[in-house]
Amino acid sequence: MPRLFALLIALLQLLLCEHALADTYYISAKGSDTRSGTSPAEAWRSIGKANSHLYSPSDTLLFEGRHTFQGSLYFEAPATPPSYISSFGEGRATIYADSSFGFYAHNLAGITLKKLHFKGSGYTSNRDHGILFYNDLPGVVKLSQVVVDQVEVSGFRKSGITVGSWNGNSGYSDVSITNAVIYDIGSEGITTWGEFNQNKKGYAHQNVYVGHSHVYQIHGLPLPDKHSGSGIVLSDVDGGTVEHSVVHTSGMNNLHCGGPVGIWAWDANAITIQYNEAYNMSAGKGCDGGGFDLDGGVTNSVMQYNYSHDNDGAGFLIAQFEWARPMHNNVIRYNISENDGRRNGYKGITLWVADRHNNGGNRSLLVYNNTVFADKAVAPSSGGVFFKSGGHHGVRFFNNIFYTRNRAPMVVAATDTALDVSFRHNTYYSEGNLPTYTWGTASYTSLAAFREATDQEILNGTPSGSEDNPELTAPGTAGTLGYPIDWQELQARYSPRRKSPVVEAGIATAVPSPFQVATHDLAGQSLRQETAPDKGAITYPKPKRLRWLRELFSW
Repeated sequence: MPRLFALLIALLQLLLCEHALADTYYISAKGSDTRSGTSPAEAWRSIGKANSHLYSPSDTLLFEGRHTFQGSLYFEAPATPPSYISSFGEGRATIYADSSFGFYAHNLAGITLKKLHFKGSGYTSNRDHGILFYNDLPGVVKLSQVVVDQVEVSGFRKSGITVGSWNGNSGYSDVSITNAVIYDIGSEGITTWGEFNQNKKGYAHQNVYVGHSHVYQIHGLPLPDKHSGSGIVLSDVDGGTVEHSVVHTSGMNNLHCGGPVGIWAWDANAITIQYNEAYNMSAGKGCDGGGFDLDGGVTNSVMQYNYSHDNDGAGFLIAQFEWARPMHNNVIRYNISENDGRRNGYKGITLWVADRHNNGGNRSLLVYNNTVFADKAVAPSSGGVFFKSGGHHGVRFFNNIFYTRNRAPMVVAATDTALDVSFRHNTYYSEGNLPTYTWGTASYTSLAAFREATDQEILNGTPSGSEDNPELTAPGTAGTLGYPIDWQELQARYSPRRKSPVVEAGIATAVPSPFQVATHDLAGQSLRQETAPDKGAITYPKPKRLRWLRELFSW
């Protein structure tokens, strides 16, 4: 018993000692660098003083809200940085970095940035990142805990927020970026990257979360050898999520044929992209300019519950570039594309492999319960699905709705070779009864003719799929939802009516590990695990019988 008591006393002393070593330092517009900095009355004045101070673990650094401080925050190992950097008083403090970076942590983590505005001189005159965490330590060193919350970043050339590394699989783990507002940036809004090697195993970063963020006016840079102008990009990540975010109006100055895209991942594993909106993405003078993308070397990842509209490129893209790691086992489900594919032949859903012999191409992809609306008068090159190349194996489309207007095509395959693809139980509807299906060099003007020539939409020897009006409430009229996203607007326009032929007309299909069966649709309505689910991204509200009674009495 005395021994236990002594251990408790020692533990208490240790905790008190650590607490005593944790200080809070203040920077004020009325401060002085000759002061102690340990209270608002004794505040420092400059960022230079904050950079040069020797901190202890768990120290806090606070800037006076509604004031601007010139300079760049810079911390480098082995020095200890403050663990928490934020504002005090009312509003955010502004860190004005001019042509340099706003915040840079080199080989350091365990840092929280919160409630600050990092401002550069503008993407054309600035030369750096807004916030940069960079790890180049030798060996496989994962620096843990980076938290960025409620920050505003604007006016930087390279990126708004970057978590990067360049030494094998050294990188960061447990990264959280939330409630960020990023705009007026040159190259990328929010991004992660590591040292790329086609033959390497493992990833630099683990457990990366980006949520509830607004990214726009990522202008792109006029560089012919680098794509730019993307909103949120995860690469070299094992386990990542991007959700509840909006990206738009970006990519205008891009020159490279590859990128930009609103929200995407490449060279990554176990990525979830969900509950986001992406719109008005431009290809610039290059290619892409799409909403969402799983790109080269992505595995075991899903794009679900997203809304893409009015983009130059694809709403939802699968692309395997020629030197990527193998790409397989991905899912696209419960998304809506509205008038994507304004240029370069892109459609609502587009699949592309640069070299079908490289690492097996694109393998094991499920595309189900999506709704694609394409009006050729609004988006001249739009349509339902586009296979830009061969090299696709084990790709399945089922329970999707493809709704076209003004002769936008349903399916276009640039080649009919190296396409191990199956379409089952999808609904196709062309206003005016003018559908087109192109498969290689041949085109067909009905589902029956397409089925007979290609063996698509046949299940166990029986015809599947249909050419029916899905009777959606107001397709093509959703437009911009805005930030934060109001999903009820989509439900009001893309729900099927009670007697729609897509209600209980789909096919139940198991999903492979590590994915779980979907439990709700894009509007958040619960899904019954039934043998005949509804088609499309938004289902008819359940229970149907009670809904029918309400409609009857309201009529």
